[in-house]
Amino acid sequence: MTRKLSFESYQQWAEQVIPVLRSALGDKYQVPQQRPFVEAWIGYALYSLDRHLSVEEIIESADSINHGIPSPDEVAWAFLSLRKRGWLSAQGDKYGLTVEGRRAISAIIVQGSVERLEGWISTHSASTPVSSREVFLTLGKNKAR
Repeated sequence: MTRKLSFESYQQWAEQVIPVLRSALGDKYQVPQQRPFVEAWIGYALYSLDRHLSVEEIIESADSINHGIPSPDEVAWAFLSLRKRGWLSAQGDKYGLTVEGRRAISAIIVQGSVERLEGWISTHSASTPVSSREVFLTLGKNKAR
């Protein structure tokens, strides 16, 4: 059952997200699968600011991209997917992209945006780490078709 959450600030929303995120990252909560857009959206939010971010800052970045607030499950699912790809970096309570993650996303969106990233993510499952070179090679195959 989805419960409706309300907030007045990004900080209040982050306080709702953090416990779900920690449980999911600690393998104590199985997050319901989300649409590929969610991983692209949160990945792009991390990409858009070239540093590690607090959960509050990630939510603010996501809101500026999509004019919407990601739910706790959306943030947790995106982080789990990014981690499976080898693209998520954590420094304490701050999160960012690994060097490979930043390069990979850059290769995907070089001529596009979050929609192009969503397209790539929707056709490449998050099951193992993916290098920027592997991403680049898949992009070449898509153009050749």
